[in-house]
Amino acid sequence: MKDREKYEDRIRTQLENNHWNMMNDSIFKFILGSEEHKVITVSFLNSVLAGSLGHRIEDIEFRPTEQIPENIEDKAPRFDVACELDSGELVDVEAQVVNYHDMERRSLCYWTNMYRSRLPKGWKYQDLRPCITLSILAFSLLPKPKPHSSYSIRENETYELLNEDLGLHFIELKKFLRAAGNKPASELTKMERWMGYFAYRTKKKRKELAMCDDSISMAYEAAEAFFSSREERMNYINSEMAGVDYRSGMQDAEDRGIKIGEERGIKIGEKRLLKLMQILTAQNRNDEIARAMTDDAYLQELYRAYSI
Repeated sequence: MKDREKYEDRIRTQLENNHWNMMNDSIFKFILGSEEHKVITVSFLNSVLAGSLGHRIEDIEFRPTEQIPENIEDKAPRFDVACELDSGELVDVEAQVVNYHDMERRSLCYWTNMYRSRLPKGWKYQDLRPCITLSILAFSLLPKPKPHSSYSIRENETYELLNEDLGLHFIELKKFLRAAGNKPASELTKMERWMGYFAYRTKKKRKELAMCDDSISMAYEAAEAFFSSREERMNYINSEMAGVDYRSGMQDAEDRGIKIGEERGIKIGEKRLLKLMQILTAQNRNDEIARAMTDDAYLQELYRAYSI
């Protein structure tokens, strides 16, 4: 309990010092997922997707972030930010802070849920439209050194594109921070400035970005408004604490698992050693017993020799 209170005090102190986590679930959705800030969302999406789309995004329409499952016992798909582009593509934007070691498949599940949502009963497959999942990650995931990666469906030998229906984009903020170093905001590309907006924690760095980009300036002002609201500040703190609780629970489970493993290992080791001692004693090999007790390599050799 005391550790939890300590973490909460730390979060409140960070807020007072304008040290913000823009990947926090509450503020992330406030900035990118609200009608009020739609122009910000359009700018961000253009910075990442315009190149692969082959055209600029002029407008979007936000869609429900929680989908109704086909079967009542199924898990309801839930997106962080979901929208439809003016050109018809569906886009899901996800902020992922914790590495569950399943991000590649998780992204495919997000994409699948979006794709199927465009095919109600009675519709034809021709009615399906391209879907894009864009995942912003607070951790490193892929072997590629660059912070932005994109995937599509292509033929293995000729790399010919099958169709444009699947698009997976990953932005890895840790890789951006390493690549950007101390580069000034004025030398960053528009996509890199948006990466910086989500990666940087200090007000000074965010303000530098805002001075170089009108849309990020709007996002900067929106964040200021967010944190001026007592209710939104509490939403932010609760979201941060949920992450702390999860990581603490995972660490406790890992520690318990290690302890159980060590205890089982000791028991297994004791049984192996007892069996070996019984064999050597029966054979009156006392010198080898003494050596095995002081020479681990020799002990392991005896285990193998007697298939223990």
